[in-house]
Amino acid sequence: MRRKRFLVNTVIAVILLLEAFALPAMALEVNDVAGEFICNCGCNKLLSACEMKCGDRLRGFIREQIDKGLGKEQIIQFMKVNFSEALLAAPEKKGFNLMAWLTPFAFVAVGAVITRKVVASWVSKRRDDDDGDGDDEKKPTRSKVDKKYDNKVEEELKDYGW
Repeated sequence: MRRKRFLVNTVIAVILLLEAFALPAMALEVNDVAGEFICNCGCNKLLSACEMKCGDRLRGFIREQIDKGLGKEQIIQFMKVNFSEALLAAPEKKGFNLMAWLTPFAFVAVGAVITRKVVASWVSKRRDDDDGDGDDEKKPTRSKVDKKYDNKVEEELKDYGW
């Protein structure tokens, strides 16, 4: 008799524990789906974090869809159709949105390649100039402007006794 009573009490306790954990799981599912959207009231918070009436209303729509048995992707599609794609917290990775996400990275990569090639060409030119055959005849020619300033510097140095 005691054994039966213990078994019944254990089964009841397990059922109550499972039910207690089931309610937060449903609320978590609403917040999981709501985390995919931003609020449309202008606060720009994630829908799961918005505490305004508009956030409650949108979470209510999500809760209704969960109660109907829809999955996360189906609810996202429902929200996009009924409230526009502007509610998405992150744009979908297809079409123009994908291009808008990838283009800056592509430009940075192309810029890095071009910069590397330009710097490599500068270095190779410098090495070629330094690896001359010992002739100092290839000194850079000085322009008239350089000569003018060199003369000015020489005059200033003479004036100060250098």
